Amino acid sequence: MRNLALVLLAACGGSAPDAPADAPDVFLAFSSSFQPYQTWTHFHSEGPPDDGTYSADVLGPREQYISQLPPSGSTAFPVGTMIVEVRHTGVIFAGAKHGGDFNPTGAHDWEWFELLQDPSSQVVSIKWRGVGPPAGEMYGGDPNGGCNACHTACGLNNDYVCSSQLQLASF
Repeated sequence: MRNLALVLLAACGGSAPDAPADAPDVFLAFSSSFQPYQTWTHFHSEGPPDDGTYSADVLGPREQYISQLPPSGSTAFPVGTMIVEVRHTGVIFAGAKHGGDFNPTGAHDWEWFELLQDPSSQVVSIKWRGVGPPAGEMYGGDPNGGCNACHTACGLNNDYVCSSQLQLASF
């Protein structure tokens, strides 16, 4: 029961005063977590180079939003960081630094999302979440998931974040 309370407190952004120092930080993102993304720090990106490495749906301009910039000198994005990417096609993908040893064989500690935004109300909802899209969905033209494949290729040096605008060394 105590562990459940710690997870719930962490998900709400709190911490238990008597939590052990080695307790994992965990962040659970909900639709409401992404709702204010258009107010976050944002960058325009032309996307990855068209060098034959990427499928057409990965290429092209996009707007990237980050919920919190990492402290100067950070070697990783803080647990709770959310990054939203609105592609030129209108598709919205996101990542949240989940923590708690989530996704240990992929982009460690990151959870992936596809978001939907109602055009009239602007309400954001989650279409899918996890280590990659569910069966029948595709990400980046890769029917096998794609999220972890690309983000692990971007490497641990930038905490699996591929964006040239969001390089830890620049903060």
